[in-house]
Amino acid sequence: MKKFYSLFSGYEYLSNKKLEQIKKYYFHYFKNIKKRKYWLIIPSKRKFYFGYQNIDKLKVKNNNIYLEKKLKETEHFLNHIKGYSLDINQRKCVLNEEDNLLVVAGAGSGKSLTIIAKICYLIEYLGYKENEILCISFTNASSKSLEESIQKHYHYNIKVHTFHKLALTILKDKDLKIASPDLLDYLIEEFYHSIILRCPKLLEIVVQYFYPYQEGTIEQYKMLLPQKKFLLFQRKIAQFIRLFKANQQEESLLYSFLQKVFSKQEYQFLVNVIVIWNLYKEELQSQKEIDFDDMILEAIAYLKENEIFLHYRYIIIDEYQDSSLLRCKLIQTLIAKTNAKIMAVGDDFQSIYRFSGCDLNIFLNFQNYFPNPDILFIINTYRNSQELIDIAGTFIMKNKNQIKKELHSNKHSYKPIKFVYYENQKDTFLKLLTYLAQNNKKKILVLGRNRKDIYSLLTPSITFQNNRYYYKNIEFQYMTVHQSKGLEEECVILIHLENSIMGFPNKLEEDNIFRLLQSSETFAYEEERRLFYVALTRTKNENYLLIPTENESIFVKELKRDFSEKIENISIK
Repeated sequence: MKKFYSLFSGYEYLSNKKLEQIKKYYFHYFKNIKKRKYWLIIPSKRKFYFGYQNIDKLKVKNNNIYLEKKLKETEHFLNHIKGYSLDINQRKCVLNEEDNLLVVAGAGSGKSLTIIAKICYLIEYLGYKENEILCISFTNASSKSLEESIQKHYHYNIKVHTFHKLALTILKDKDLKIASPDLLDYLIEEFYHSIILRCPKLLEIVVQYFYPYQEGTIEQYKMLLPQKKFLLFQRKIAQFIRLFKANQQEESLLYSFLQKVFSKQEYQFLVNVIVIWNLYKEELQSQKEIDFDDMILEAIAYLKENEIFLHYRYIIIDEYQDSSLLRCKLIQTLIAKTNAKIMAVGDDFQSIYRFSGCDLNIFLNFQNYFPNPDILFIINTYRNSQELIDIAGTFIMKNKNQIKKELHSNKHSYKPIKFVYYENQKDTFLKLLTYLAQNNKKKILVLGRNRKDIYSLLTPSITFQNNRYYYKNIEFQYMTVHQSKGLEEECVILIHLENSIMGFPNKLEEDNIFRLLQSSETFAYEEERRLFYVALTRTKNENYLLIPTENESIFVKELKRDFSEKIENISIK
């Protein structure tokens, strides 16, 4: 029985998997003592009996001892990560040795710094080789940034992959033709501008989707074609197909959806989806190409069917809240092949890519995909003021499907949100830029919900050069909120805050038809609410919200109602 207690001496980290093995190994001893109650008079057996009953507490105590020891050993190292000292929450994530680890990181909490520290710790303290660490990020830009930062500061040759680049690496010996990521959009545009004119029955269905009591003639269709609502209809078809593919649905399920619709309009929409789906599939087959989702599917099958030597021992995934079922299955297959550990890092508050197939439930229910995980939090934000994260946090937690977290900041700004109302938005925008320059706000990021939002503000006095806009001596950059995720700036202007289909919130995202693909949301505009949270948390100081005097966004109304004491109205003349 002495050996049992020696396992909990704090000498080594005990993972949840190791604990289950210990429980299983010693269960028959425990069962025998329980059966023979008189054994409890023997001190050693009694000690074991009560120890086994409280084995989970012994594990926690063991790992706390181990962690304290490691904190002392690594103090100097963790005080100097890229010139920064990690806080206690970041340190615990770096030193954690659990097989499956989820790190829930708040906006501006230094998750990239934590990832870099984790990589260095694995190499310098646990003896991992560089090629034994697989690091994955969501976009080409974020993966390149992380890779260059590791190389610049620590000279480690760590390749940071996107999921698509990882799939290509696995399939490197196969001769593959990858379709353009714009192929689906191109086919949709071509179909509705030319091919459909030879399909009178489908043309009639499309017209009656918008105008139920019209005949559905070619003339009526041509009048519909240039309208904005028809463009949104096409985008919705593309989004539906991408979601369907990314969540690895069987094709037969697509047809079964026709029996589950609530209305004739939903039925008409699905008929269009099925037509485009078949057109897209035929185009890929005729060109002998595969798209990105097919490529990940091919990589999964290739791993399962072939004896491939992979030396990965640790997998680190950044932006895990943007995962899809297909990406998750690729990681599960890799782990089954290599027995690697995993650390997934992300923020459910910033899950904003549902339109491209991401499913937040994979983050929220991490334990369903990677069993017996540890879940740790990074809660100190170094970007936003406490007042701003209080506003943004309260706003986002109106969504029912979010992980509750209490973020902390040492920065303070009494009124971090500034309302700027306009009747003539171009004129007010230029005056706001001048106002900010006069108040020494020189680094400005302008954010819009859509790519074209900025065009409504441009005048001949604003020039464009090297991805920057210039007005007099004032420089600013424009991005969509999606593009800005992961970035920050001294001062942020949020534009196009009107109540319209393409406003903020964008009402296209709210369509009920998407319930067929993912669990239905329980609060209005859940994803748009997360996107607005991202917009609010890009600033290091204040947000300036450019708002129409009439028809203002429902999000603006909500901020006014709930946080009036933390909002300043600015009149610019």
